[in-house]
Amino acid sequence: MILVIFGGIGIFLIGMILMTDGLKSVGGNALRSSLTRFTGGPLSAIASGFAVTSLLQASAATILATIGFVSAGFISFTQAIFIVFGANLGTSVTGWIVSLLGFQVKLGTVAMPLVGAGALMMLLLHGKNASRGMVLAGFGLLFVGIDTLQLGMKDFALYVDVAAFPGADWTGRLLLIVIGIVMAALMQSQSAALVTALAALNTGNINLEQAAAIVIGQSIGKTTTAAIAAFGASVLARRAALVHISFNFAAGTLAYLLFPYYVAGVRAASGAVGVADPSIMLSAFFTFYYCAGIIALYPFVPRLRAVIERLLPEKSSDLTRNLDSNVTHVPAVAVEAARRTAISIAVHIMVTLHDLMNPEMRRRDIETRLDEEEKALRDTSRFLSGVRSRPGMAAVHHQHLGLLHALDHLDRLVDACREVDEIRTVAHVDGLRAVALEKLTQLDPVMGWLQGNAREAPLSILEAMSQSLAGIRKAQRVEVLEKTATGAIDAERALEQLEAMRWLDRLAYHVWRAIYHLSETLQEKVEPPRDAPRSQDGRRRGRRPAEN
Repeated sequence: MILVIFGGIGIFLIGMILMTDGLKSVGGNALRSSLTRFTGGPLSAIASGFAVTSLLQASAATILATIGFVSAGFISFTQAIFIVFGANLGTSVTGWIVSLLGFQVKLGTVAMPLVGAGALMMLLLHGKNASRGMVLAGFGLLFVGIDTLQLGMKDFALYVDVAAFPGADWTGRLLLIVIGIVMAALMQSQSAALVTALAALNTGNINLEQAAAIVIGQSIGKTTTAAIAAFGASVLARRAALVHISFNFAAGTLAYLLFPYYVAGVRAASGAVGVADPSIMLSAFFTFYYCAGIIALYPFVPRLRAVIERLLPEKSSDLTRNLDSNVTHVPAVAVEAARRTAISIAVHIMVTLHDLMNPEMRRRDIETRLDEEEKALRDTSRFLSGVRSRPGMAAVHHQHLGLLHALDHLDRLVDACREVDEIRTVAHVDGLRAVALEKLTQLDPVMGWLQGNAREAPLSILEAMSQSLAGIRKAQRVEVLEKTATGAIDAERALEQLEAMRWLDRLAYHVWRAIYHLSETLQEKVEPPRDAPRSQDGRRRGRRPAEN
């Protein structure tokens, strides 16, 4: 008897896993995109969380995607809270599937053919067709597991006295809630725990009040999965897990205190529509339980957010706050998170470039900022190393490549900002200082674009600046060498000035190329600069090399 019950739970779990994985493969990206498309306000955020969880049959998948979208800056933390509310409500759909189809419609005769057909599709087909086979096989296994579980529960009723179970008074209700917590924690699946309670109710092992109390405990017990997953995760992941835990504890406490009214309300509503089946009434209780929790907590969301942010403050650098390793398996989200991070770093570096020529800035302060920028670039590159985009994913792959190029040029800019000798020479040679200050003023439109104040990147301005500095470098090279030959300046000073001019030239070039590649990440295709005629030495006349 115990083995049959245990096996039924296992078959149901395998079916749920197969069906969820198949659904995520077939339509996961489209479902995830709906989270960002329909989360403008609180009600739409709740609705999108409910819809995605209902279709995927996995609240954990919805919450994980939500964490990624918060990390990438697609949605706010407040919107994420409402999505988590909706995701919890979406888990109640499992109860309706089981109570309406598993118990009312006998699918046992067609479940095995579904499993067989699905398994053949998984073995013989590829891509989304194989994933559809996973969905089919998983759906069939759900009902095989339910039938097996019911069989075990019928035998269980022969050996267990129902009267021995705790009643639904205050003490007994609390004990039943504890039983539900243990069930969900041990099974690590609220769906499996819920189906077990439904099967026990359907076979008469427990009554509606006892089953309802157990379900309350199961909703609290399922949060152990989120609590375990939060260990070692990012701050955003821990915040989302804490929202999930807080919501279920608050909804459970409210249901415990108002339990008689909840059950009476469900019985009255079921009687009004002519429903007497206890399993359907339990599913209705489960849905009502979550709806009541959402309504009760809705006005307190701002306070809940403030408390969670105070308990779990952001400790990572502001530059890399958008990066979360949990989203590297979703290339589109990961690349967007890295793009926003790269733009933040670029803004930081532009400010540093201005401060290099400011005599009031202490070198120690600049070095501290350069260390922060270098670490942020290293963390972003490490984050992107876990992202995989393929040429078949045209837009994402194009953005991914552009971002890698941009990070390389930003890294070279940081290295150039550490070249103290060249900086000192530019600051103390009047001609070089005047050129540097003039060109720095041309970076103002860059800052405006990076901060979102302009629609198009000032690429023509940056390209012209790079061309101009290349021309000045060539002209001054001839002038400096002429002065060295006549003895106007010594050879060592001449070399210093030539190197400083090359340094300015490099800065302008890497700024241009970094902004060019960052602008590529905003659109599917950006036309590269047209080729200019080449001189005999192979360099472009009037243009800098544009290969990177």
